[in-house]
Amino acid sequence: MPPLDYDLIILGGSLAAREAAIAARALQARVALVEPDRAEAALRLETQHRSLMQIGRLIEGRSRLAQMGLSEFSSPPAWAAVRQWAEVIATDLAEETSLSQVAAAGVDVVVGQGEFFRRPHLGVRAGERTLRSRAYLLAPGSRVRPLEAGNFNGNFNAMAEMKTLAQTPAEFLNPALSHLPGRIAVWGEGAQAVELAQALHRLGSQVTLLLDLASNAVSHSGLPGGRLTPASRSRIACLDSDLRRLLLASLEADGIAIYPADTLTQVHSHAGTVKLALPDGAQTVDCLLNATEPVPDWDGLNLEAANIRLEADGLRVYPTLQTFNARIFACTSPRAARQQAQLAVRNAVFLPNRHLRPELLPMVIATQPAIASIGLTEAEAREVASQRGRDRHGAEVVVQTLPFKLNPKASMQAAPTGFCKLIARRNGRILGLHLAGLDAEEAMSTVAIALQEHCRVRSLAQLPVAASPSTADILRQTAIAWQQQRLAQQPRLQDWLETWQEIRRSRSRWTQL
Repeated sequence: MPPLDYDLIILGGSLAAREAAIAARALQARVALVEPDRAEAALRLETQHRSLMQIGRLIEGRSRLAQMGLSEFSSPPAWAAVRQWAEVIATDLAEETSLSQVAAAGVDVVVGQGEFFRRPHLGVRAGERTLRSRAYLLAPGSRVRPLEAGNFNGNFNAMAEMKTLAQTPAEFLNPALSHLPGRIAVWGEGAQAVELAQALHRLGSQVTLLLDLASNAVSHSGLPGGRLTPASRSRIACLDSDLRRLLLASLEADGIAIYPADTLTQVHSHAGTVKLALPDGAQTVDCLLNATEPVPDWDGLNLEAANIRLEADGLRVYPTLQTFNARIFACTSPRAARQQAQLAVRNAVFLPNRHLRPELLPMVIATQPAIASIGLTEAEAREVASQRGRDRHGAEVVVQTLPFKLNPKASMQAAPTGFCKLIARRNGRILGLHLAGLDAEEAMSTVAIALQEHCRVRSLAQLPVAASPSTADILRQTAIAWQQQRLAQQPRLQDWLETWQEIRRSRSRWTQL
C-alpha cells in the first residue's frame, strides 16, 4: 500500500468544512480541503439569507419604537437597498472565512470537484491530483430538498406543477430580481420557511405560508436505534407544542396566512402568476418559493466507490458520525453541520469514541419572537420517563414555565411576547429548555453547556446577575421558580425547614439572655 498523504481529507463546500480543516490543523494533523469552485457563491447566498432575517428584525424594532411613541415608522425599505446591504455583509464576512485564511492555517487547499476512487486503494481524485488519507470527512454544500409526493397527499399533478413553478431561495435572491413581488407563497416544513415568510412580510409582501406539519415529516430512523436525526430537529413539527403554538400565532398576528401544506390541491400558472387551490378558495400569487429544509449535496462524490450507500432518507451515520465505511465521517445536516464537524474532527484525528446526541443540538428560528430550543420536549421527556418506569403518576418530570414579560430587558424594549419553559427530573437534572422571546437565541450557549455537562437546575438558579438586563436573566428566574415549585411538592421537606428555622430562632433567644 502506498504511503498516505494526509491524516484527514475534507470534501467540503460549506462553512463547516473550512472550520473543520482549521481545527484539525490546530491538532497538528496533515489536512487537505477539497472544495468545488461553486462553493464560494453558495456561501455568499447563505450569508445573504441570514442578513435578510436580521433586516426583518430591524424593521420590527422600528415598529416597536413607533408603538412606544418614540419614533415615526415609515414604509419598509426598497428591495434594491436590502439586496445591496445583504451583498455588503456577505462580502465582509467572506473575507473572514475565505480559502486564503484556511491556507494560511497550514491546510492544503484543492479547488475542484473531489470524488472517491476504489482501486488500487481508496482515495480521492480532484482534477489531476490523487490524494490518499487515513480518514475522510464529508462536509459538502447544501441544496433544497426535492418535493415528494407525500407532501401533496397523493396529488401528483400538484407536485409536478410545484416542481416546475417553485423557485428556490437561491433563485429568489438572484440579483436579476429588481423588485420584491407583492404576493408570495412560501412552502416548507422547517425553520427556513417561517424565517423567510416573516422577513418577506416585513419587507412589504403579502405572504401565504404553506407549512408541512404532517407526522411523516418527523423521522426517528435516521440513526441506529431509532433516535431523532439532527435534520429532523429543524422541523416545526418537532418543536415543543407550546413553542409551536406561539410561533404560529405570532405569524398569524403579523398578517401571514398559514395553511397546512397537504390542503393544497392544485397549482397552475396563469398570465405570469401562480394560482393555488386552497380550502377557502383560490389564491393568486406572483411568486412561489420552495423553502424546504436544505439537505447535503452528495452529487459528484462517487460514494459507491467508497462502499457508502445512500438511503431514501439520506446518508445514515452512526453516533460517532462514521458511515458504513469506518474511515469516512459525514455531516448529515446543514443546520447542525458545524457542531457535527467539530465532533467528527475529534473522532477522526484521535479515536472514534465521542457520540453525537441529536437532542442536544440547539434549534434556533430567527423570527420575532425568536425561538430557541434544546433538549427534550415535554412530551418526549414524559415518554422517556414512562418507558423507563420512572414516571410515578406523572411526578418524575417537573415543568416550569415563566412568561417572558418578567424579563426586565423584554419589558424595557416593549417585547413582552414569549416564555421560558424548563423541563427537568425531580432530582434537578435538566432535560430540556425552550425559549420564545426577544433575543432568545443569545441564551442557548449557556443552556447547551449546562445540558452537555449534566448540570442541575440549581446551577441555572445561581447564574450571576448581569449589571445590565440581559436575556439570560429569564433562565435564572425560571430555575428559581422551578425550585420553588419543587419545594411546594415536598411537604416533608417544608416541615423539616420549618423545624430547622424554629431551632435556630430558639438558640438565638438563649444566646441573647
